[in-house]
Amino acid sequence: MDDRQVVIIGGGVAGISAAVHAIENGWQPLVLEATPNPGGRARSLFAKDISHTIDNGQHVLSAAYHETIWLLKKLGSIDGVHFQPALEIYFQLNNQRKFAFRSSRLPAPFHFLLPLVRHAPLTGADWRFLRRFGWQWLKTSAEDLRGATVREWLDSIGNAPFLEKLLWEPITLATLNTPVHKASAFLLHQTLKLAFLGNAKTCGLGIPKTGLSELFAKPFAEYLAKNGGALRTGTIVRKMLVENKRISALETHRGEQIEAKTVISAIPPHALSRILESSPEARNKLSLSLDKFEYSPIITVYLWLRKPIPTQFPAALVDSPVQWIFELPATGDADLHGYSLVISAAFDLANADDSAILEQVNSEFRHYFLKDLQSDFGLAAHKIIREKRATFLQTPESLRHRPMTETGIANFFLSGDWIDTELPATIESAALSGKMAIAALTAKTG
Repeated sequence: MDDRQVVIIGGGVAGISAAVHAIENGWQPLVLEATPNPGGRARSLFAKDISHTIDNGQHVLSAAYHETIWLLKKLGSIDGVHFQPALEIYFQLNNQRKFAFRSSRLPAPFHFLLPLVRHAPLTGADWRFLRRFGWQWLKTSAEDLRGATVREWLDSIGNAPFLEKLLWEPITLATLNTPVHKASAFLLHQTLKLAFLGNAKTCGLGIPKTGLSELFAKPFAEYLAKNGGALRTGTIVRKMLVENKRISALETHRGEQIEAKTVISAIPPHALSRILESSPEARNKLSLSLDKFEYSPIITVYLWLRKPIPTQFPAALVDSPVQWIFELPATGDADLHGYSLVISAAFDLANADDSAILEQVNSEFRHYFLKDLQSDFGLAAHKIIREKRATFLQTPESLRHRPMTETGIANFFLSGDWIDTELPATIESAALSGKMAIAALTAKTG
């Protein structure tokens, strides 16, 4: 066995990032992926019932996602993402009222705040809140908010109900997938600083122009083949074997033992917990709080309509359970218009059947566009994707349970969007975590 080999459990974005960084630092990665294809939650699938290839939920990047952008450049797939030169969002209010937001070239945070006050139908309370928020932003650090919820942070600044529905709630749900009254103010502050209020040049969204598998899974497999790495799909790790206080081997669902000099876990807490249940010696040395993580669902509704939705995209539905609408890339059928609708923190609908979810969507369309999905838009096909454990529930308490990449076992490292990256559980957090794991490994072993 090569001393520079590192075994990576999981081929999602964290595992892909760890493998690419491993190769860049002279390591030889072996990636073990349980499913037939890598990509994790950022993958595409073919829906036979509607004969369309769709993503496993809508994913959106930010021009400030430096680690993700680096990764996509290494994979050669960066051109598959359209990065907005400025942040553009089209807010849809009730009864067909709407306004367009576009960030300016002013220095931060005015590049974001000034267009908001110019174009949004703000109330007097909203104006007062934004003035106080501007001053608070300059003197408040993320660390000051580590124990607070977003609700507590907003309440400490003032009361602006409309602005909360317009801005804070959709941003919190989109980035933390957690309701405002539970969400970590620390993580929201980190998000605002990174993606919205930090730099006028990097506040635009990154919207995929192609399927997620074309961005991650396919180019990753090609990258590994060209650079001496290895990928084994359909390989489920069941147990970690410990010898002399180190992981010596991994046992698969077939009973095969794979020797390991170094192991990086790039799987979610619930998946790692299953392995540790069969690995008591490893579990006792790690002392992880995996059972403390709660999860939050995301529902993505894909629609194909014969008539287009009368708005520009991405569209934000203000004060709606359906928070976002994105336009899908054009397909071979020029007569159909494809869209993805996102419902974050979808606790109320997570166990609902398709007809109930579609009726909720139709109700929102009648409210915001005054039109019916069937009779006015000509609904031709739909597909609903439920990701019940899309992210962990990102509360102030959850911050205490996020582990570092180094563990109590010298040759075992953690990665994944859930470890302590100080970012929300996003693709950027996953990409960063893979880099962190290889950096820790290299620092420890050279």
